[in-house]
Amino acid sequence: MNLIFLDTINTILQSLIISFLPYSFLVSSKLINKKAGYTKLAISSISIIISVCICTKIINSNNLSLLTITILNMIIIGVVYKECYKKALLAYFIAYFFIQSSVILFSSITWPIAKDIFSNENISKIIGIYIPVIVFELAVLFNSKKIYSVYNFFERYKYSFEISCLLIFSLDYIICLSMGLHSWANTILANVTIFTFIIFVVVAIIYIKGINSKYEEIERLNNLLIEKNNELRKIKHDYGSQISYINGLYIMNQYDRLGELLQKIINGNNSVSTHIKCISNKDSIITDIFNSLDVKDVHVIIDEEVDLKLLEISEYDLHKIISNIINNSLTALNNEGLIVIKTYKIFNSTYISIKNNGPQIEPDIITKIFELGFTTKKDYEKNHGYGLYIVKETVENNNGKIYVESNEEYTEFKIIFSK
Repeated sequence: MNLIFLDTINTILQSLIISFLPYSFLVSSKLINKKAGYTKLAISSISIIISVCICTKIINSNNLSLLTITILNMIIIGVVYKECYKKALLAYFIAYFFIQSSVILFSSITWPIAKDIFSNENISKIIGIYIPVIVFELAVLFNSKKIYSVYNFFERYKYSFEISCLLIFSLDYIICLSMGLHSWANTILANVTIFTFIIFVVVAIIYIKGINSKYEEIERLNNLLIEKNNELRKIKHDYGSQISYINGLYIMNQYDRLGELLQKIINGNNSVSTHIKCISNKDSIITDIFNSLDVKDVHVIIDEEVDLKLLEISEYDLHKIISNIINNSLTALNNEGLIVIKTYKIFNSTYISIKNNGPQIEPDIITKIFELGFTTKKDYEKNHGYGLYIVKETVENNNGKIYVESNEEYTEFKIIFSK
């Protein structure tokens, strides 16, 4: 049996799998209809087969062609299913993972065994790699509905797309390094592969660190919620005892004492705080500002990576900028919601992000938000419309820039000070 023939069959089969699974999963998820899906399936299948053939013909290096094919396939799937490209690419990653895992598995286990049995290298490749891989790929193709449950499982997680992307490129690099260790003839290509792998690892570490930082923030907030929940349980227990006591006074017709007790309960209830504060630095300017404000039932998260006291701006100006934006956020939230403030550094620039989960600011309003006298409030006494204008003026007077972004999920004010 000719190796070229088997290689062609394998290439076509792999192309069908990585184009069929996105189609199948998106149809099952009702993100596309079958009729439109057939066209997309045909376009993606033909495009992937052509790109694979061109890359393997033009690029002599297996290492470089493998990475190029992966990137081109991602572009093809992303463009064909552009209306839901992340979900389509997640399906592609799952298909690709099965394919590459089978290649790694059979070339590492069955091929060495076949080489010991058969002296002819071509026969050992056919028995040890090609036949098991093709059988495995056919099993994947005919069991796509069962594999859909895997897609369904990962699709629920927020960072499934990003993690899958890292995993796929990791598999490619493992295969590249494996091929390189056994048959590197071109030193330049070897160095390029190692160099790009190092870059990939660095990017992966930075990204994972970012995810970990967000996880720690969520964990802190979760612990505070648990603490608040325990406090509420205690209050519930106390109220249960008080209600029993009130009932006893009522039965005994002791109405004077009943009135006194009810007043005490009301006073005690007013002193109970229901909002949550998650603060990374209790001695910062931002914390001082929040402590001076009545945030009512607004939950607050402050995550400071940069000491704002080191900025070349007066504490008075900084207080004016941040307090005005926070007051606007509290008004937008109507004293109920979430405010997240972060400070961080990118190169020589310090960023202050103030984000709230209030209603979206309409695009026609957002362009005027920093104008003098502009306000959306009912302002009969003309006391509003100056806060954000003062903020912008103060930021720019201190060689800074301010931007605002608003969507259905959040509104974010971002202030940038460059050295």
